[in-house]
Amino acid sequence: MRTVLALACAAVLGAILWSAAPVVWGRSPRAAAIYEPNPDHLWNRLHAKIFVRDDLPDTQRLPDALDPPLWYHTQYLLSNPSHKQAVRILDEFLQTHAENLTGDPLKRAILQRDLWAVFDWAVARHPEHVRDPAYEEERRELRTRLAEVLRRIALSPEELAALPDNYAQAVSSGEFGRNYDPAHRERAFLPPDLFEAQGPWVELEDPGNPEPVAFQHFSDHSARSSFLVFLRLPGGRKAAFDYLQALWSFPGPWVLSPADANHPQVVNPDVPQFPTGTEVALVRQLTLFDNQGRLVNSPITESLQIRVYREIRKSDHPPAGLDGAIAESGQDFYDIELSRPQLFAGKAGGLRALQPGEKDFTKFGAFGPDGGRPGQYLTLDNYSPVLKQCVFCHQGAGIHSLNSRVKLLKPHVLQKDRHSESLGPHWWQDARTLSWKQSHDDWAALTAYWKASGGSH
Repeated sequence: MRTVLALACAAVLGAILWSAAPVVWGRSPRAAAIYEPNPDHLWNRLHAKIFVRDDLPDTQRLPDALDPPLWYHTQYLLSNPSHKQAVRILDEFLQTHAENLTGDPLKRAILQRDLWAVFDWAVARHPEHVRDPAYEEERRELRTRLAEVLRRIALSPEELAALPDNYAQAVSSGEFGRNYDPAHRERAFLPPDLFEAQGPWVELEDPGNPEPVAFQHFSDHSARSSFLVFLRLPGGRKAAFDYLQALWSFPGPWVLSPADANHPQVVNPDVPQFPTGTEVALVRQLTLFDNQGRLVNSPITESLQIRVYREIRKSDHPPAGLDGAIAESGQDFYDIELSRPQLFAGKAGGLRALQPGEKDFTKFGAFGPDGGRPGQYLTLDNYSPVLKQCVFCHQGAGIHSLNSRVKLLKPHVLQKDRHSESLGPHWWQDARTLSWKQSHDDWAALTAYWKASGGSH
């Protein structure tokens, strides 16, 4: 609480920043045409300052990356010259009322998404070592400005309600296959029935638990997105619920693991296995807030990861290398992500399939490529292709590669099918995302800034 109050007081002191005399603004030579065709458009320059890092040159190859290249110990945007440059662009945005440069609700929603991620990072960021600078003042300077920009670009409830279902747009575009094709395993697909209320895809819910099923993904993004897990068995919906019943009813689902002191109990390797041909989908959908400061689940899909179990192998021998681990897993991996320019252009709902050799810096977890000193940072050459990284966390045979399986076993509550009349039009959206975010420190910090500045939130 004292931290939040301190942040609020800082916001009041920072209010004078936006009434200062105008200055002559600089230009960014590396801005990409994300929001408007002109790279020097202020929204493009703000985006580029966050996503294209001078100290991490390979980010020039990833100007439309799904998430900002910022990790828990990152010094970029806090150390100079990047900090002064970011502050200068944010001041330009505020002094020139650049929120008025576009009235497109979709562009405003996506800018909110990205700046919100930076704000939360500036709240949670910690130095890598005790002797490293904490950048308290620099973090405050960023948060103060970001909070005001976020307040200004927030959409009305009506605008939020009118945002498009970009997943449906992508399905109807014909750019993707509609089903897994074993004869063309390289082709990504979007199941048209993924969100069908009584369709073959079953959302894993873990009823009664205040935490969402994919909690690690969810918490790593501080509830700015919902992460929803869906399961599809070859036999359809009834087969899926029959399997969940068998899994939950299995006697002795947990066994002792004396070799692992941190996890004295692990899932019994003999729990029922799902069949070959099973598919698992992890859907990421965007959380937003309106101009009244209310959190809402949006219909915008940010990414979809699908794993198809074409084989289920059980081996006692460790695989040889990454390619061996992928082959041993018996899985085909697909990753479909949001592209901002495609979204704004109305192309395939803004969704695009990652290609087999495509690389990105890992955003899942605390540590990125920028540990240590500048000049010694990792490059994309140090990373495996994105589609090959999936196996790092999903190596087990069949059900044992599904980390959410622990939520399907006793003592968790058995998930049962629901009648269609009890389901709303967006039945899959998880309200736990909003309640968790409302209780979190970074949301308290953001709303404290708004209240202290006297804004409409």
